[in-house]
Amino acid sequence: MKYLVLIPVFFFDPGIALAGETPLAYAGLKTFVVLLAIVGILLALGWSLKRYGPVARARKTLGFEVIGQVPLNQKAGLALIKAGKSLLLVGVTNYSVTLVKDLGEDSFDRLTDEYATGEDYAR
Repeated sequence: MKYLVLIPVFFFDPGIALAGETPLAYAGLKTFVVLLAIVGILLALGWSLKRYGPVARARKTLGFEVIGQVPLNQKAGLALIKAGKSLLLVGVTNYSVTLVKDLGEDSFDRLTDEYATGEDYAR
């Protein structure tokens, strides 16, 4: 039980944990552990920036949400976008985005309610 205290010390400075060994013998292990810790910290920082950073806040405040996308071929597709209370069907290519149909303000709620109740929602 008393050796459990040495486990964190061994990972960050194995020369101290094993006093009979030279610190140079475990320099590679120490470098590897420190490198893994730095990579872990960078990954956690990147995840938190993606989740809580300025881009995430701007995305939430714009009021646009992509409900779904359907590829038509490699260069074009259709996307269903909720903008505020309105539902838009747009065509997307590499060079342009074109409004195909504005489905109206209440269509999103109506379509989701019809889908939930099992009614024919593809009108």
